[in-house]
Amino acid sequence: MNMVETLINQSQNVMELMKQLKNVASKKGSKRAELIEKFTANHHSFNVYTYASEEARQSKEVDTLKLKLDEFSSQFDAARYEDDGEVNVEQVHVLYKEVLVAYNDMVIALGYDKHVIDIEKF
Repeated sequence: MNMVETLINQSQNVMELMKQLKNVASKKGSKRAELIEKFTANHHSFNVYTYASEEARQSKEVDTLKLKLDEFSSQFDAARYEDDGEVNVEQVHVLYKEVLVAYNDMVIALGYDKHVIDIEKF
């Protein structure tokens, strides 16, 4: 498996965790905290993999996805430090769709069209 494939696989992990996190954004407590932790770790791994491939480093679509993931992640900052921290659920839902669009743009730009996500069903 080459580094771009590894990046794509890791981005799929991030998308799945992002979906789970979106679904519990309005809930408070340890389940949400655990998902935030898993999402953050996988998001970090994705960022690391973007530097391991020259193709990924030069891709504006990869940069856009990284930016959108950072915006999504920042919505959970208050909940990272307090189980009952407030999350702007409406903004999470808006950014969720923006991340999925950016993800699809990235996989297409990197030649992995078969990994495109149906945004309405995901």
